[in-house]
Amino acid sequence: MTDPTPILKAPGELLDIDKATRAQFRIPVARRASGEDLAIRVHVAKGASDGPTLGLVAAVHGDAVFGSHIIRLAMERLDLDNLRGAVVAVPVANPVAFESGTRTTGQGWNTDMNNMNRVFPGSAEGWISQQMAAALSENVIGQLNALLDYHCGANTSIDYTLIDGDKTRDAQRNVDFNRLMGTDFIYTHDVNPFSGTITGYARSLGVHCVVAEQGGNLLPPGFDELSLTRIDNFLKALGMIDGEPVLPDTQLVMSGGRTLQRIRHGGLFYPEVGIEALATIVPGGTVLSRVVDPHSFEVLQEIRAPYEKSAIFQTRPAFGQVNPGDYAYIIGDATRATEIDRLTNWRFDT
Repeated sequence: MTDPTPILKAPGELLDIDKATRAQFRIPVARRASGEDLAIRVHVAKGASDGPTLGLVAAVHGDAVFGSHIIRLAMERLDLDNLRGAVVAVPVANPVAFESGTRTTGQGWNTDMNNMNRVFPGSAEGWISQQMAAALSENVIGQLNALLDYHCGANTSIDYTLIDGDKTRDAQRNVDFNRLMGTDFIYTHDVNPFSGTITGYARSLGVHCVVAEQGGNLLPPGFDELSLTRIDNFLKALGMIDGEPVLPDTQLVMSGGRTLQRIRHGGLFYPEVGIEALATIVPGGTVLSRVVDPHSFEVLQEIRAPYEKSAIFQTRPAFGQVNPGDYAYIIGDATRATEIDRLTNWRFDT
């Protein structure tokens, strides 16, 4: 079956559509040995009036599927008659990793198994991960004024905002932009801890960026609507739609204490706290889960909250099978938290 979606022949074609219309394009990457033409799908929704361009990107890691879902909902509900500017969406940035459901690009001998979020801006002459990154860098990222990059993980649930520890004036204003996500928890990591990220490359071009650490396979009631409200916050702040952002009265900012707790032994995973613990603080020593050997019934691992006040950034809230090294929890040290008041300077010019 031939895909009728037009090929994007030049970057300038992306936004060269009529006002108050929608379009889809395929960005060509390479011909695979199977004979398939590998391409990345991009959606464009252009408003009736001029304005900025907001990018929504998901599944740079193939197991981060919630972002693909919420981008679909967000694009479907846009009112183009009342939209200023354009929204450009890439729901599956890494189709190869999405197919295999893996964090890295595939898992077989015919893929490079690289982390695509470490190779931007990529190379058209490089590994397949680099080629996909180059296709997005050339055709999409340079067209944006702002970017929301969605991340989560398979069989886990996550809800916090991760920001750069850079103290320059521009970086601090980008912190305010990140606060529009409205998460209760914000974690400040080291300056540029990872090279080659899509947001790192976009920021080098002057694009406002957010690493949207949110989503998962099991989520609290109303999380879809909350996620859509958060996208509206950015549209409002950029002047693309009318209204004021919906923001919490306070947010907790943490740094210097964040633990990634992994599964030590494979087996059956039994959570002791459920999805209600996501984005809450639990006392230190709280039993979060246990891993049991399904063959001997032995308890192989007991995972406890590591800090006196443990902020649950990410949780594995459902029963299931686990392997050694799987993600279990990301937890912040809330004893180091600073409470900040509601963001008031929320308008952003582009």
